[in-house]
Amino acid sequence: MFDWLAHRANVSPQKVALIAGERGWTYKELNQLVAGMAGQLATAGIEAGQHVAVLMPNRVEVVCLIHALARLQAVMVPLNIRLTADELHWQVHQADCSFIICDAQTEAQAVSLLDTERRVLSVDQSQKPGIEALDSFASDSQDWQSRFLDLEAIQGIVFTSGTTGRPKGAMLTFGNHFWGATASAYRLGTDPADRWLVCMPLYHVGGIAIIFRCCLYGTTVILQSGFEPSIVSQVLQSQQITLVSLVPTMLLRLLETHRESLTSSQLRCILLGGAATQPSLLEQTLALNLPVATTYGLTEATSQVATRAPGDGCVGLRPLVCSQIRIADGHDRDLPDGEPGELLVRGPTVMREYVNRPEETARVLGGGWLHTGDVAVRAGDGSLEILERRSDLIISGGENVYPSEVEQVLLAHPTVAEAAVTGIDDPDFGQRAAAWLVPRAGAKPDPEQLRAHCREHLAAYKVPVEFRTVSTLPRNAAGKLLRRQLTRVPAD
Repeated sequence: MFDWLAHRANVSPQKVALIAGERGWTYKELNQLVAGMAGQLATAGIEAGQHVAVLMPNRVEVVCLIHALARLQAVMVPLNIRLTADELHWQVHQADCSFIICDAQTEAQAVSLLDTERRVLSVDQSQKPGIEALDSFASDSQDWQSRFLDLEAIQGIVFTSGTTGRPKGAMLTFGNHFWGATASAYRLGTDPADRWLVCMPLYHVGGIAIIFRCCLYGTTVILQSGFEPSIVSQVLQSQQITLVSLVPTMLLRLLETHRESLTSSQLRCILLGGAATQPSLLEQTLALNLPVATTYGLTEATSQVATRAPGDGCVGLRPLVCSQIRIADGHDRDLPDGEPGELLVRGPTVMREYVNRPEETARVLGGGWLHTGDVAVRAGDGSLEILERRSDLIISGGENVYPSEVEQVLLAHPTVAEAAVTGIDDPDFGQRAAAWLVPRAGAKPDPEQLRAHCREHLAAYKVPVEFRTVSTLPRNAAGKLLRRQLTRVPAD
């Protein structure tokens, strides 16, 4: 298949491809930027098949890297810039990365990952030893104007969170992205005048998916460095935004402080996902006639699986055109409509495998179906309701926090004998982590010391907001923690 960006640049050379701040690029100009980036990467030594970590906030260079690494047939490994050095080191090692690409903001993090097995390149100039500036590898961009894409080839490894153990790197193919874009277009429609606002990080699958989708559709990406309600409000108006992807927390903040910018905008779709949506929030959007499309997806299925189209009278979500779904019991036996069970997904958007996790891959993709671990129920009309997002998983402001990782950090503290973490409701973030602790004999856990200890090893959004000391943790006869009962355990 033709290189998607090169093909679009040939078909729609003067169409605006990307806007960031006050600057815009046509598809022809963006293709030229990508060709230059690909040339620099190739001269630096990046080759087909190598895994290349990208550790940067949203900026134009990340968009260029998404396309340039594809052109080199290298595998992109986007890294969450909010992670600690310990977390980043584990992901870079797990994904077998040969290179790390950073910028001035993240170079300190990148340097901590430097060793004999990998090099660090920066899109900015740097004085730090060991960091090589990409523009010093300039080469003839004409050599990299286009390349063919193999839909079966791996485009990227995107780390996702589960309910147990460390994050897992989902290996996504170009075919996964292509069919995800096709299915999303069938559900949400496309318009040549579409302008999709990206204020979610490009290290999340949802952000990467938008970059590819707009390229395939021939529409415009408006790139923001992050989510700031006042800036998003202004951009919605000034840039005539027609689509935006948000998590519920983002939409809630906009409604609280900049409602007028939403109701008077040209939005035809607010794609709302990443966390459970509170009924009160949906009621607000309905009352204001906002074009909200609630959606369910996961990294392993390249973002979207089931989406409620704007204006659809159906309360539940409807699977996308290429996603087959089942509701099954613990033995993979189908359950009747109306009975809750695990949601299983099959189709061309499902990942190839987890990187270097063969046992997890075999378990999650057993029988040819992606076992999401999420509990759902199907109505008689085929629509879905997601009842529980990975029973133990905490989703805080759109970020996944899995309790076992936080518990491992807490158990390393000398005052903690046992630890259990679960989510508690939070009006701003949906959920926040809270910890229940059994002290070691003669010790008294101090919340401030524990908080400081967690901050050394965990991203800020994973640090518990509450620490409760208890004499015992609720467990079943087999000794398994009964996490759902934690909130009913009184603190000592």
